[in-house]
Amino acid sequence: DGRFPSAAFCVFSNRLLAIIVAVIAVKIRHGAVWANNVAPLAAFAPCALSNTMSSWIQYASLRYVSFPVQTVFKSSKIIPVMIMGKVLKGSDYLISQYVEAFLITV
Repeated sequence: DGRFPSAAFCVFSNRLLAIIVAVIAVKIRHGAVWANNVAPLAAFAPCALSNTMSSWIQYASLRYVSFPVQTVFKSSKIIPVMIMGKVLKGSDYLISQYVEAFLITV
């Protein structure tokens, strides 16, 4: 069938792995995980909640889309990313990169 059976499992797995990687990165870079915590939880909670809910909805929607369609849409994501990089950040891309993006999308 090629469809995701559980959006909750996908979101949980994604967030758990992100937390593990973040804890390792903070430990390596700063030497302690909780000692230097000065960021207020209330300032980042709305962003974290929004991100988690959007992921949940994204994974839930995958139940209705087959794997080949998911792959086509994920591969075509590169074109808008390049356009927004050019518009928002002024990024310059080589002609070969545009050609590669087009060939990946097609």
